[in-house]
Amino acid sequence: MKLLIKTLSIALAVTIPITSFCLGANIVTRMPDVYQYEFKATNLLKHFDFDKNNDEMGDFISDFMIGQIAEFQLVSGDEDRPQPVFSENEMTAAANARKYMNIVAALGILALAVMVGSFIMLKKYALDKEIRKDFKVGTIIYIGLIAVYLIGFFVAAKTGHSLSDMIGYVPDEKDVLPQIITEGLRTRLFLSAPVVSTIMMAIMGYVMFKITEPRRIFSRNY
Repeated sequence: MKLLIKTLSIALAVTIPITSFCLGANIVTRMPDVYQYEFKATNLLKHFDFDKNNDEMGDFISDFMIGQIAEFQLVSGDEDRPQPVFSENEMTAAANARKYMNIVAALGILALAVMVGSFIMLKKYALDKEIRKDFKVGTIIYIGLIAVYLIGFFVAAKTGHSLSDMIGYVPDEKDVLPQIITEGLRTRLFLSAPVVSTIMMAIMGYVMFKITEPRRIFSRNY
């Protein structure tokens, strides 16, 4: 029994930060908000003939990342002679980015399942204090994870590495993709991920502490 409890405690402490970070990163990259904000702030779409405004372009990227759109492609020009905007190389790069985020999402969902299962089992054995302790340990792990993430991001930026290196994309000077997914947008996405995941950590902490809150035998009325 002690071994089971120890295993469940470790599983809960480890999966709490993994769940928060993986799902937080997916929310940031798959929802249109960050893209729309960046497009409105920079007004860069005015230089392109996409027939899409800032909100629509953000929705297009979001739909692709979610999987509602199979290919990352737009057309420009008139109706008689439409021209594809993105090259095969750019489309492959976008597909690779989505594939990697799918892997992160799968890891987050798996961690979520293990986290919920561990929580339920520990709660079943009335180990409320253990659950609260595990969340505190998970918070420490989360802080370390975010620290490594941010250090890695700034080191990569300092050494000239970028998202393109991660997905195996070598931009051509005529490519449109780097002009849309700019360095500023990539930075905003990278820095938004820990913000959203921290909010998720706070929500999970509130729920867990609320559920495991010690019951008061006596109450005082004022």
